[in-house]
Amino acid sequence: MPTLWGLVLCLAVGASASLYPESGDVKVLTPENWSSSLKQGPALVEFYAPWCGHCKNLKPEWIRAAQALKGILTVGAVDADAHRDLGQEFGIRGFPTIKFLHTDASGKVKSVEYNGGRSAKELVQWALQQAQAMALGRLGEQAGGSNSGGGGGGGCGSCGGGGGARGGGSCGGGGGGGGGGGGEDFYTGTDVVSLTDSSFHKQVVDSDDLWFVEFYAPWCGHCKNLKTAWIDLAKQLGGKVKVGAVDCTQHKQTCDEFGVRGFPTLKFFGENKERPEDYNGGRDTGSLAAFATQHWAAQQPPPEVRELVDEVVWEEHCIGHAADADLDIKEVKAKQLCLVAFLPHILDSKAAGREAYLQILRDLTVKYKDRPFSYFWAEGGAQPKLEANFGVGGYGYPALIAFNPVKGKFATSKSAFEDKHVKQFLESVRLGFESVSDLAGSLAKIETRAPWDGSEGTVEAADEFDLADLMGDDDKKAEL
Repeated sequence: MPTLWGLVLCLAVGASASLYPESGDVKVLTPENWSSSLKQGPALVEFYAPWCGHCKNLKPEWIRAAQALKGILTVGAVDADAHRDLGQEFGIRGFPTIKFLHTDASGKVKSVEYNGGRSAKELVQWALQQAQAMALGRLGEQAGGSNSGGGGGGGCGSCGGGGGARGGGSCGGGGGGGGGGGGEDFYTGTDVVSLTDSSFHKQVVDSDDLWFVEFYAPWCGHCKNLKTAWIDLAKQLGGKVKVGAVDCTQHKQTCDEFGVRGFPTLKFFGENKERPEDYNGGRDTGSLAAFATQHWAAQQPPPEVRELVDEVVWEEHCIGHAADADLDIKEVKAKQLCLVAFLPHILDSKAAGREAYLQILRDLTVKYKDRPFSYFWAEGGAQPKLEANFGVGGYGYPALIAFNPVKGKFATSKSAFEDKHVKQFLESVRLGFESVSDLAGSLAKIETRAPWDGSEGTVEAADEFDLADLMGDDDKKAEL
């Protein structure tokens, strides 16, 4: 995500620098010369922002198109970041946006948006089609060729409007269904759910599930680039967030309902399904998954702090286990990190002291609930073999261990078992700042024990004995 300073810097640069020189073949349009320029005849106009990478990529081809159309029609450019009123007048929501503009008999400006390829040849051909359609229209005739701009090729990137470039670019919307097929089988055979006008409300809006939805067009190059990451995302988020996709060339009603104006548009449907959140981050699987997982975690209860009472608890919530088809047992993957606290004997800490230690661990589960961590505790001495693995056995309770079951390595907290220090320890482990050690020997099995019932614990009474049995009977002393 861009920093505030970076955003301010981009805006400052955008406001002061123009992509095109005043004396070049591309006419630099401003509010001052706008009306007079359009009165001279039809114009092919680019609405751009100086900071937009796709606008910079378009610049050489735009200049070539202007040179080719010189004397035929005006090719202009307007800095819509500096002159936002002009951008708003024509509904500009992304950069670059290209429009064919002309005035009708009443003097009203008419516009047609272009959504095709970005080569000079494609731009020129389309502009001439628009000019031909306009001229024939004045004769009461209709042009035979297409003038929609179609779907265009894959090179249809655009920067998001309103203050910064969107990660990954997007293809201009509004071109209808032209320019290549493939929508029906775009995600067939994957974990991505294909959504339609008839199914969207039932599956997404009216459901309790969280949804991450891509609105796309099969012809869009950026949609094709995103496809692999979107499929991987659906696999990775299985059971947490549903991943769907809407082909806007086939299901325009849904796309219009949610204001889709470019492809791909990514929206997260959380608690308020009527007002989904736009996603403008990176287009790699990691960035997408982090965003979705963060939203999922925000609605989940924190994980439980579990007492180590048997091997099942340890396997299910830390070290994992393999699948067994014969016993209908599914695979459980190991956690990234298991935090294990060995707490003082109940007679040493009393119930209140133990609860205080456990509350420190519970606070950690809230802070890191979006992380694949698990949390355990055991009474000191209750799991001697596991303590031996970590080198904490026999003394020094409470002791805190961060264990990576995949790598078989662990780190030991060297600070007091207090809220501040425990949080610092886990953060240091997470960032890789703590020194780690290998397990001492093979990982021990958890010994089965009765769980703590919350009581204070009792001191076992010793067998009473008569002091006389120890000291002897004075009356029966041997005489010297």
